[in-house]
Amino acid sequence: MRKKATANIHVRLPAKLKHDAESVLNALGLDTSGAIRLFYTQITLQGTLPFSLPKIRPMSKKTERIVREALAEGGGLGPFDSAEEALKALYAAT
Repeated sequence: MRKKATANIHVRLPAKLKHDAESVLNALGLDTSGAIRLFYTQITLQGTLPFSLPKIRPMSKKTERIVREALAEGGGLGPFDSAEEALKALYAAT
């Protein structure tokens, strides 16, 4: 029986990030190698990253004030059935 060729990956990560991610992976029943294999498989199958990267939009001063007030009151906008609804409400308030 012939062994399949393998390759090693060496990555430096902040210790807390590694620990936190491994806690999630363990809860999902995955080890680090399995998660990386899964990630690489999805990149190969999809021809891109297997998740979308959000466009970062800095909070306006008005939005920041609304969020601060909502947190202070213990209330806020919502509840919402989806992230899209929440974003629409948040942007409408700015």
